[in-house]
Amino acid sequence: MSAATSTLRPTLRTEFGLSPQLAGRGLGESRLALGLAGLGGAWGPVDEAESFATVTRALEQGVRVFDAAPAYGAAEKLLGRALAAWRGTRPVVSTKVGRLPARDAHEGRFDYSTAALRDSLQRSLDTLGLPAVDLLFLHEPEYVPLAERDRVVADLRQFQAEGRAHRLGLAGGHGAGWDGFVESGAFEVVMLFRRLDPVIFAGLTDDVPRIRRAGLLTYGASPLHMGLLGARHDEFVRERPPWVWGPQIDRAIRLKELADKNGLTLAGLSHRFTFGLEELDRVVVGASTPAQLDAALADFASGPLPAEVFDEVCRVNAETG
Repeated sequence: MSAATSTLRPTLRTEFGLSPQLAGRGLGESRLALGLAGLGGAWGPVDEAESFATVTRALEQGVRVFDAAPAYGAAEKLLGRALAAWRGTRPVVSTKVGRLPARDAHEGRFDYSTAALRDSLQRSLDTLGLPAVDLLFLHEPEYVPLAERDRVVADLRQFQAEGRAHRLGLAGGHGAGWDGFVESGAFEVVMLFRRLDPVIFAGLTDDVPRIRRAGLLTYGASPLHMGLLGARHDEFVRERPPWVWGPQIDRAIRLKELADKNGLTLAGLSHRFTFGLEELDRVVVGASTPAQLDAALADFASGPLPAEVFDEVCRVNAETG
């Protein structure tokens, strides 16, 4: 990050429970969503019985927003089973098109052709047991060739006109990866991934201003930065994988010291920091077990970080920019 961008800092909310902006678009009012990438096996093998128990527990504990994708392994199957058994209010459900199932999350397979997008959406609806999803994301729009973007927008609008998706969103990308999409008027939500969380403020420079100018809302995915700020902290610090950049690892080490000093877990500090960002309308947590889910819900219930701790997180980013 350049010296110019390192001085940018996010805004701390005074409370983060509800979002009238999301509710006004029919996407529920809670700022908390459960993402099913880890539960489905995108990051490695899972115990499907435990994953199913986690989704069921989320419903029982009042989680009312779920995010899935065909690329997230068994995620849609697990959510479909849970919804079929659930007798309460149906939650808000989002899924994605464009990225195909693969061996793991680091193998990118994409098909943005009209036939592939339509077939993917229909398989998702069949698996979820739903006639429509509340929000359909275009998965990793940066991989759509520029010459194809108008056609992809038209395809997604057609799915919406057919009543198979109530709202449209962009999941991932930034900068030129959004060209032809953000300003098209077709989309209502952008999901940021590794652009704005406790170890990276890059999204503050251009992403968030552009999203707001276009009148779109924001989802913040992976508040624990792919596990760097959670269960995989020690592993990533030791191995420094190529998909988690060095500056973010160095910041995570300092944030762990900050969490310890304040009697917090690193995950708790990171969750509460990200939940408290004014720039994010909704945060997608990635719990992979019932215990991780319970911890994330407890973090959400704890409220924003004290202002002085929030400031310390911002200072870590500024000093390592």
